[in-house]
Amino acid sequence: MKRMTSAAYGISGLLALALAGCGGSSGDDGPSIALAGKVAKPSTLTSASLKEKYTEVTQDVSYLAGSTPTSKTYLGVPLFDVVQDALAADNNTPGATNTGNAGRRLIEHYVLSTATDGYQVAYSLGELSPNFGGNQSLGQPLIAYAQKVNGTTTALDDSTDGPFRITAPGDIRGGRYASNATKLEVGVPPSTPLSGAKPGGQSATIIINGKVKAARTFTVDDLKALTAKTATYNGTTYRGAGLYDLLNATVGLTTSSTGRNNAVLSLYAVATATDGFRAVVSLGEIHPNFGNKPAIVAYETESGAGLGNSGALRLIIAKNPTTPETMGARQVSNLAEIQVFEAGTP
Repeated sequence: MKRMTSAAYGISGLLALALAGCGGSSGDDGPSIALAGKVAKPSTLTSASLKEKYTEVTQDVSYLAGSTPTSKTYLGVPLFDVVQDALAADNNTPGATNTGNAGRRLIEHYVLSTATDGYQVAYSLGELSPNFGGNQSLGQPLIAYAQKVNGTTTALDDSTDGPFRITAPGDIRGGRYASNATKLEVGVPPSTPLSGAKPGGQSATIIINGKVKAARTFTVDDLKALTAKTATYNGTTYRGAGLYDLLNATVGLTTSSTGRNNAVLSLYAVATATDGFRAVVSLGEIHPNFGNKPAIVAYETESGAGLGNSGALRLIIAKNPTTPETMGARQVSNLAEIQVFEAGTP
């Protein structure tokens, strides 16, 4: 029986995931892609096993390949559905520190795509999930295994970005269309001094550390001195410092890569609250050349009011400038730390 796509699931559906992986093997079944990492059951996936279990999606996408406008039609299955099935039934995989419901634990995960040439892209599960950042109007990222050209459907191969390609509908440029993908690895960030159950309380400052040029602590006044940007959640527009600008321009990002193209796309940021709650944001989803999602470290509402019980600082991230995230777990209140990690390898 084919599994329904994630659009048909609410948060409660996350609690009913099967422990079984996605089955399938290589050999006579053709090319395969591995699913591994923090999952209940590692799997080897083929186009046949994916089509057998999931509803195939046809997706029209447009993006810039270099400076060239490019449009393609892909066939595949939603990446989020496949990864969600591979997680433990309650998404409480080893290393997760968030307590509470499955959705809260899910946003602590990421999935890293690795290609035959070592090219790597990290996607946060929060950006993939339709209950958080997933954008149903644009379509979900797919594990694509075929394309349609002039009405004819053909399998992807080495000459056409295949046999598997991860799509990134809505992205401006094509860097997160991860071609020649051979492995998908689900991860949970390492524990940090602020993660896990903590006393909580109002935040007053934020420290940015990890894969940055130098760790730095910011006060509200420090952030107000930077260029202000806005983002909306639950009917309220917030003002704050742009998250990507803060990480890339103000503090400065670093990677361990020695020449890998678009190495920034293997980075992700972990936003942690004073009570230890944390959420993952991939750098690709907020990068202005790729996902370009509005994301700010908010210090006030657009009207100039403070954030109240949300603390002096709060992460606000939206699907796009006009559409807030569906549920609020990634809008991290009482924000105390943003730590940048590298999912990829040099």
